[in-house]
Amino acid sequence: IYNVLMRLKKYNRPVIITENGICTNEDRERTEFIVDHLKMIHQAIHDGVDVRGYMHWSLLDNFEWDKGFAPRFGLIGVNYATQERTVKESAKKYAQICKFGTVT
Repeated sequence: IYNVLMRLKKYNRPVIITENGICTNEDRERTEFIVDHLKMIHQAIHDGVDVRGYMHWSLLDNFEWDKGFAPRFGLIGVNYATQERTVKESAKKYAQICKFGTVT
């Protein structure tokens, strides 16, 4: 994501990242993905890219048109049989980052 942001810098326009996430059943990978990408975004801001916002994709596990309900993107897991929601550790980490404004 850093390289993409640096290529966008030449346009001298604000950037809002509206979808960034990973499809995995391993929530540890999602947590690492979020932390790594936010660090790269922070570096791009430091290097002059006007990043105004970041939104993780997706809040909930959801339906993908070509794959159905199998892919897991969400910060909150959905049991489709019961509709029960489970907050994943990646969601807790992301919330901590948002609350304190630091990536650790």
